[in-house]
Amino acid sequence: MARESDISIAQAARNNADWCDAVARSHGAGGRFLPELWFSDGKLPLFYPNLITLTAEGQAAQRERVAALLENGPPLPWAVKDSFAALDLTAQGFDCLFEASWIGLPPDEVSPPAEDLSIRWHRVERPDDLVAWETAWRRDLSAGSAAIFQPALLQDSTIAILAGRLGEEIVAGAVLNLSAGAIGLSNLFGPETARASVWNECRREAQARAPGLPVVGYERDEDLALALEAGFRALGPLRVWLWTGSAG
Repeated sequence: MARESDISIAQAARNNADWCDAVARSHGAGGRFLPELWFSDGKLPLFYPNLITLTAEGQAAQRERVAALLENGPPLPWAVKDSFAALDLTAQGFDCLFEASWIGLPPDEVSPPAEDLSIRWHRVERPDDLVAWETAWRRDLSAGSAAIFQPALLQDSTIAILAGRLGEEIVAGAVLNLSAGAIGLSNLFGPETARASVWNECRREAQARAPGLPVVGYERDEDLALALEAGFRALGPLRVWLWTGSAG
């Protein structure tokens, strides 16, 4: 049984990179794993980086890969997820888009009592339900019009896209992905007035689907506060860098 101290940033970062790699492959832009990083030189959908660092060491190799990708004229937008907040990419023409915190929940953390939200949770299995799920996920986002979540993701046994329904309407959801000895929780959404309760329910769903494994992810701002209220621990900072093309 893992202890809280056993949940590392490297574990959370690798889990997140596996999810990003699945999204990339579903768009025909499969990535490649190296010891220090994951990268894809293809065009990825909005919100997904072309490079994720996987170790706190190996910064020279990470910078070299960033430079090599830039030389090839990457498609825009182009971003780097600096998993350990260890790189300064300003001189390469990047701006820091945002800072966030990795989070982890030990597997033996007891879930809070369930609240009666009347939300029914299920795994999305059909492409038309995935379209409805993404429409609900986009409600509070400026996410453009191109579909991000492709039907190929529904065929991946390590991924569960969860929908929470009130009646027939999808009002909440999240993505779970199993890798790196953990279950990742991401893309969580729900009614603003019940966001804290949705966090607790998604945490419970993750623990039920992967008993004995920690739950990992990353969040910022209000969602980070809600994750901490739901029992998650802050593991350490990360940064996302966006390439602007104006090297300093």
